[in-house]
Amino acid sequence: MLRTAAIAAAGAAVAACLYALTRRPRLAFDLPGTMSAIVARDAACTVVTVPTPQPAAGEVLIQVRATAINRLDVMQRRGKSPVPKGVTEVLGLEAAGIVVATSSAAFEVGDEVLALVPGGSYAEYVAVDATTVMRKPRSMSWAEAASVPEAWLTASLNLRLANVSPGETVLIHAAASGVGVASVQLARAAGARVLVTVGSAAKLELAQSLGASGGALRHDGPWLEAVRAAAPGGKVDAVLDCVAGAYAEQNVEALGVDGRWVLYSLLSGGALPGGLAKGFLATLMKKRVQLLATTLRTRSRPFKKELVDAFAAQVLPHIGSRFRHVIDKEFDGLASAQAAHDYLESNANAGKVVLKVSQL
Repeated sequence: MLRTAAIAAAGAAVAACLYALTRRPRLAFDLPGTMSAIVARDAACTVVTVPTPQPAAGEVLIQVRATAINRLDVMQRRGKSPVPKGVTEVLGLEAAGIVVATSSAAFEVGDEVLALVPGGSYAEYVAVDATTVMRKPRSMSWAEAASVPEAWLTASLNLRLANVSPGETVLIHAAASGVGVASVQLARAAGARVLVTVGSAAKLELAQSLGASGGALRHDGPWLEAVRAAAPGGKVDAVLDCVAGAYAEQNVEALGVDGRWVLYSLLSGGALPGGLAKGFLATLMKKRVQLLATTLRTRSRPFKKELVDAFAAQVLPHIGSRFRHVIDKEFDGLASAQAAHDYLESNANAGKVVLKVSQL
């Protein structure tokens, strides 16, 4: 009996060792103990030295070749969007690079990937859950791959929530932004007619080249009448809105009965104009308008996995052929992060702004 117990104990010990080995990250080489990264200090992008992250179970560690600048990064830097609990203070929501360590069976060291991350991509390395990592198409540059996830996944989610059907009319605000560029094309692919609001004639031309039927320039003043004139029956079926408060009244007027209003950011603030606030809910009820507020960063892991899997299978392979990804400008090195933010805040960009991190 003692011998049997000893054999059982030895077997359990071997099993435990094998389990530990399978859970231990597979490394490409000895990683540095520290790395350079960007955090917000006094509302500015600041280069700091921080410990190199280690991949937890189910994660991969990516050596970042490039990342991209998003409005949420700017809001976080300015103290207007708090970092979610448990997420690193290092800025950045998307990345492309090479897997250098993995605790997931889904990827191997050396794989070229792009990823949606909850934070941390303005850095030399980022650890990310493997469920939001995708293999980089060979035809994509690092800059393209790094700037696809946040914009295209947000656009995919927004179109899903809007439940757009062929023949419907969709109004897309900020249509020359990264999300806007993706949204115009995905809405057209769904069979919808697309109208847009943008900040310049050049941006309107870009949106039309991507499939928009027409639109309005926000600097010309209220856009409602221009949209009504272009929309069949003078009404739209869905609005994809990142502007919020300043456009709320016109959104309600532009939407037809049973319209869907997808609200995914608050660039002009969350308060309703004084004249609208009193009867806002009654107006929504009268038209049966669905107000669908959404975010992507704080979604659950299973939700993101399903979204990423569908996108990787249905859309990603067609970017560069059926779909066009637009990069406006690239900045070199982490030290250029603040300059990249300044450029995005100037609203000069049409398409994505990229921050190249490593040339290795």
